[in-house]
This record gives sequence, C-alpha cells and structure tokens, in this order.
Amino acid sequence: MAGAELTPESTGSEMFRSDRYFKVWQYAVGHRRLLLRSSRDRPPDTRIDIHFANVDLMLLRPSYDGLIIRRADDEECEKVGLDYGVEVKPGRLFVLGGDLRSFVVSAPPQWHEDEGAMDDPSWFGQMRGTR
Repeated sequence: MAGAELTPESTGSEMFRSDRYFKVWQYAVGHRRLLLRSSRDRPPDTRIDIHFANVDLMLLRPSYDGLIIRRADDEECEKVGLDYGVEVKPGRLFVLGGDLRSFVVSAPPQWHEDEGAMDDPSWFGQMRGTR
C-alpha cells in the first residue's frame, strides 16, 4: 500500500482511526520528524507507520492502544497556542485521541502500511540514529 497524506476537508474531522496498538517509535531532532509505529508482532501481519514532518510541538503518550487522529478546530489551535506560548496556525494541530491531552503541531501526517519487520527502516526514509 502506498503512502497517503491524511488530509480531511474540514477542521475537527477525523483523519485516521485504528484499533491497533501504536508506539512512539522515533523522533529525529534535525528534521523534526516523528514516527508512530504499529508493528506486525500482533495480528494483522502488517505494520503501519504514521509520519509527522516539521514538528513544532508535541505532547505524546509512549503508546496508544487504538489511535484516532483528527485535525483540531480553530478554538483548539488558539488554546494550545495560549497554553504553550507558541503560534499554532490553522491546519497544523493534530489531536491524538479525543482531547488535547495528546497532540502534534506539524505538517499533515502521512501513513503507510506494509509487511516490513519491526526494526526495518520506515517507508518514509531512514531517520538519523536508526539503521
């Protein structure tokens, strides 16, 4: 399956949903890239990588037992900007789960599903400090 950009038409709408278990897999400081991974050690026999580029701010859990990603609405962008002292442009805040307890401020996330092994490099390219 090819990579796909997760881009809904309206703010607040759900972009991605999976019942699978995801871990925060890698973060590369130099290019501000974040990778969440659902490995193939549990059925089904595929792995899913979710890639966030140009990360400005993130508040993450180490893992997610099921994952929902949605684009935040204008009010949520304003709240995160005020709470964390950063500018959050519309369309750059992605909520992981139901509320602002977990989010990423970045370019729109992309995802890719394949049959790669747990430690194989991501379809999104090798990140510094990984093999």
